[in-house]
Amino acid sequence: MRALYLQRHAVDAMGRTRSYLTRPVSPETYLRTCGVLEAYTRGAGGSRWSLRGLVEGAVSPRDAADVLAFDTAIEVSQAPTVVDGRRLTCLWVARNLPDRLPPRHVRDDVLRQIQDARAHQRELDPTFHEQARAMLSRAGEHGLRLVCNDPIGDWGFGAIDVELFVRLLTHFFYVDGATARAMAQGHGYAPGGHYVFGMNNPDGRLMCVFVMAVWPWGLEPTYTIIDRRQLAPILDLSVASVLMLLANALVVDRHGPDALVMGEANALNARACVRAGFEPLAPVFDDGAHPVHTNVVWADNPLGDFTARYGSATRVPHYSEVPYTHYGVGVLAPHKVAPYRDDALRFLSES
Repeated sequence: MRALYLQRHAVDAMGRTRSYLTRPVSPETYLRTCGVLEAYTRGAGGSRWSLRGLVEGAVSPRDAADVLAFDTAIEVSQAPTVVDGRRLTCLWVARNLPDRLPPRHVRDDVLRQIQDARAHQRELDPTFHEQARAMLSRAGEHGLRLVCNDPIGDWGFGAIDVELFVRLLTHFFYVDGATARAMAQGHGYAPGGHYVFGMNNPDGRLMCVFVMAVWPWGLEPTYTIIDRRQLAPILDLSVASVLMLLANALVVDRHGPDALVMGEANALNARACVRAGFEPLAPVFDDGAHPVHTNVVWADNPLGDFTARYGSATRVPHYSEVPYTHYGVGVLAPHKVAPYRDDALRFLSES
């Protein structure tokens, strides 16, 4: 019988079961639930499980690894948050079965990529606002416009090219068409719904999309996708950074500065995320008897190839066929993006 506080998804086409908690639990209950997911994943023929949710108090990654006592690495990421006036911890634990883990040289490459993104953030911090204003100025000169499918409707709805969004999401991330279409309409796999932000060129064509999911612990930036066919006239500008910066400003204004915005970034978009106000968390590899890797996500999903024809993918390749993508974990710094709320509303009003 499934615990009433656990929402568990069936193993998907990528071999993952992604589960979350519907209410805060103790660290002990959380870790017992991880053991349940391990047994379920093996029994269901999966190769990766993950659990996210709120816990009462912090959890030491080393203690978590020793309690679970696996002989290959678990992933642990966490950040403090405030929910309904309570100070809690958003905890994210995951594990791949051994043959899905990347070899050591790949792990070292990912570590260097995350460290590079953190160095970029440190270099950018003193001039963050100067560079943000310059990006927004160039975006305005290029005539770019912000659009949004906002479930509440304040920031618009129906402005996103749904058919193109579905093609992009199914092609690059192998999301099935029904889920992609539901996500475009404000709902999908996250219980609190989804914001879908887009950046249009002056002709009204969608150039870039950014999806933000709402969870019990806060918000998760999920997908950032660029339609590269539309970028030729504006290669001097990070359209993804502009879109995420404006979207982040709106979300912080609505949900408040205490709302946790926490998600993943790969090597392709880590720097763009930094320019939009995200700060990568420090990765730590502790390869003891019970290994634990902090603030990193191993072999989560494949990416579709970046071709000029964006059609729907028909089959998800297995991780033995193509390398699956690895990610670093980061959180949004609300104070960096809050000043751009009026800019975001202006880019919306001109759409």
